[in-house]
Amino acid sequence: MKKIGILGGMSSASTSEYYKIINKQVQEKLGGHNTPELIIYSVNFEVITDCVKNNNWEDAGQYLGEIAKALQHAGADAIALATNTLHKVRNHILKEIDVPFIDIIDSISSKIRSDEKNKISILGTYPTMTDSFYIDAYRENSIELLAPKESDKIEINRIIFEELTFNVIKESSKKFFLQVLEDSFDRGAEGVILGCTELKLILKQEDFKKLCFYDSLHLHCEEIVQLACST
Repeated sequence: MKKIGILGGMSSASTSEYYKIINKQVQEKLGGHNTPELIIYSVNFEVITDCVKNNNWEDAGQYLGEIAKALQHAGADAIALATNTLHKVRNHILKEIDVPFIDIIDSISSKIRSDEKNKISILGTYPTMTDSFYIDAYRENSIELLAPKESDKIEINRIIFEELTFNVIKESSKKFFLQVLEDSFDRGAEGVILGCTELKLILKQEDFKKLCFYDSLHLHCEEIVQLACST
């Protein structure tokens, strides 16, 4: 089994989900008492949130690049960045490592393409919903992203950083998300990307069956497990 380095802590709530899901999937895949060999580096999330709020991607990239290099030196055979938003600085990480990088955008895009869908709503942090990096990355995979209206994007970002990253789940916030999904469906969306690893905590497919859910955390974990169990 290959050792996987998880660059986590963004937030701790979602990183704990990565740990549980990867373990569960490996056990289901291999049986017995098999569990994955993981090296988790949980960063100081305050450093990252400051960088995101101040649009300081260079410092974020350097910080995460150094940590990715440390994971490789610790014996990781591949690296996964357990967050959507910070994939904007993936090139900083790629410059620092020689082992494979398990990309969350590739994991999501592969599933959407296999479902033969191309008009997809995106929910996530404000940068994930608006930055050209994400729009272009999905467009390269023939996927058109539909972002919510501006006021909804601001509220989604607030809920993620003020509630979900602290593992706080409010019914009022869930109702808000369901209305956003209804609006996306009315605009012609065929599916929705849960483009923030915390969104899994508040939204599930059974909550809104009009759109196909693409849970970024779950899809990323599937790719991680596939590589971890490869020979």
